[in-house]
Amino acid sequence: MKKLTILMMLLACISLSISCEQGSNVEYVFPTPETTPTVTVTPVEKGTDYIIVRFNSYYADACAYVYAEGETLSKTVDQVFAEGTAVEGDKVDVKIEGLKPATAYTFIAAAKDELHSSACTPVTAITASDAPEANYPKKLNFEAFTRNFADGGVAKGYIAVADLKANSKLRFAPTHLDPAKTPTAAFAEFAGFGKGVPYVATNGGYFWDGASLSLCVSDGEVKSIATELAYPTVNGEQIVAYPVRAALGQMADGSFEATWVYCIDNKPYSFPSPLDNNELTETYMAAPPTASTAGAMLWEPQQAIGGGPMLVFKKKNVAMDYYYREIMHTGGTAGTSRQPRTAIGGTKDGKVMLVVCDGRGQNGSNGMTLSELADLFVEAGMDYAINLDGGGSSAIVGYDGQVCNAPSDGSQRSVPTVVVLSEEE
Repeated sequence: MKKLTILMMLLACISLSISCEQGSNVEYVFPTPETTPTVTVTPVEKGTDYIIVRFNSYYADACAYVYAEGETLSKTVDQVFAEGTAVEGDKVDVKIEGLKPATAYTFIAAAKDELHSSACTPVTAITASDAPEANYPKKLNFEAFTRNFADGGVAKGYIAVADLKANSKLRFAPTHLDPAKTPTAAFAEFAGFGKGVPYVATNGGYFWDGASLSLCVSDGEVKSIATELAYPTVNGEQIVAYPVRAALGQMADGSFEATWVYCIDNKPYSFPSPLDNNELTETYMAAPPTASTAGAMLWEPQQAIGGGPMLVFKKKNVAMDYYYREIMHTGGTAGTSRQPRTAIGGTKDGKVMLVVCDGRGQNGSNGMTLSELADLFVEAGMDYAINLDGGGSSAIVGYDGQVCNAPSDGSQRSVPTVVVLSEEE
């Protein structure tokens, strides 16, 4: 009997689908309900080309059909089943993507249970003011995120994703600053560099006393080299070590790749691993790598930014595989605890993704471990991702030149490198 009831419900929804697309009400064999079932549809969050709407019905199942200017959206779920118990207030949130800026959308919605069903009723859920704002170029999406963890922890921040092949005017622009500047100051000056209009900027690699310690390559020119020294402690004594750390680069064909880099004669060389350093075993290379070291290859990206450790390599979360081998723990990266983070990822087909996560209680966010951060990039389909400078340095600037997150120092730090996403005029 239960299977038959479910089958009847599915058939009713199929019938509803046909009638809704024709724009007419549906006639049912069910008795007329004492109270007409209703569906309300309200927007609860919006981004640059999407909106999350909440369907709220009196009945166990709600069917909804989405129309935009008379045509069904092609990049969204046309039909939504809000399944639950037959009580007032059942609801479900649905992310509708591919929306046009400043456009109103009407939902054709109906509610039903085993006995009663409402007519198909148009619900204007998204007005022009609710619709996404046209603040970012085509194929550059910028949105806030919230991540809830099983132990009660919360991570909040911002994600920017640019498809540089789908929009050939978009640019990935690692930028060296001398003297160091805040990300908002760098954003304000960027237009004068002749590299287009900036839309997103984050802090970049590591630094000390205003000087960059990480690789920065801009238009094929090395602006700062990867740090050549680290000072871990072995048997209570500080020693000199030679870290080989992660960098992400855009190659001449537009693809992104990440590798482990050490600079030799001010040129970046790629290595297949961080070589023979390991903080866990307290073993380190006695001398720096050379161009003759096994696996060494001159690395020639058009644009690149360095940091560490490697978070994602060939689509796999490798954050803790290389954390100690890149000598990150000595530097205070605190990879196993939740902290403010900045990171960047890329794909072989020309997409780049920036993430800034608040932490230390700012904006109600605990932050992320490096493994949790890497998961974001894996889920987004990134082939590679690396960690950048975090903690109080983590900051992201949006289209209006204002910092969007809540830096844990209470204000932005001046940094010697930033990562900018821009568009040619």
